Amino acid sequence: MYHRTESDDPRKTIAHINQVLQTTVSWGRRWQEDFAPEKTQVMQDSRRHRTLDTPIPIILLDGRPLPLLASISILGVEVNSTLSFIGHVKTIARRAAGKLSCIKRVSHLVDSQGITALYAAQVSSLMEYTALTWSPCLPSYLGLLDKVQNTVQRLIRLKAPPDQLSPSMQPLQQRRDVTGLCVLFKTQKQCAPQLAALRQPWAQPYGHTTRAAITRNFQLIISFARTETFSGPSFHAIHEFGTSSFSRHSFTAPAL
Repeated sequence: MYHRTESDDPRKTIAHINQVLQTTVSWGRRWQEDFAPEKTQVMQDSRRHRTLDTPIPIILLDGRPLPLLASISILGVEVNSTLSFIGHVKTIARRAAGKLSCIKRVSHLVDSQGITALYAAQVSSLMEYTALTWSPCLPSYLGLLDKVQNTVQRLIRLKAPPDQLSPSMQPLQQRRDVTGLCVLFKTQKQCAPQLAALRQPWAQPYGHTTRAAITRNFQLIISFARTETFSGPSFHAIHEFGTSSFSRHSFTAPAL
């Protein structure tokens, strides 16, 4: 559920959020569905360089306060209050390095093919999970994942027999680019119904002949976010029902 208010007073915004959450709790009780506050994450995201002078009131769920977090996790993807995925990429690199260290400990028991299979099953799948979500992260942080793959490539070369060529691995950035192109093809050309929300309009052809006119029919109109949309604070509340589903409540307040 997404709600945007035009109120200039943050207290009115929080009061409305509490009212909506109380209505949601009442609806859940009617249908025998409980909303656990300890499973609910609340985060305020804003691009302001300074904090608001007015203190933010407490957000309540079923009478229990919900603390504001610096970052929240949605289906395993971590996003912070500045809408950045730097922390998520660092976490992936740390977990991937930990799994790679376990592979090193048993490397004397397997050959190069065994290490490749373990890397694909345990490490590569972790580093490519929801890659299209956090792929716009800075290259300096994406390089942490490349270091993990470079380490396993050196390990495979050491385990490979002298007369056998070690298998080459595609760069992670290339795999992310191919994934994005596949999603773009399914969205724009195949018109997959589950990706209809991502579909963008095609660019209009030029009225005159230019050097760029030949590629105009293959261009998309990408809308850019307005500055005033992100200048004000937004409140995101995530309630986890389990490992397979979640309910999201997003509230956006205007610039104060």
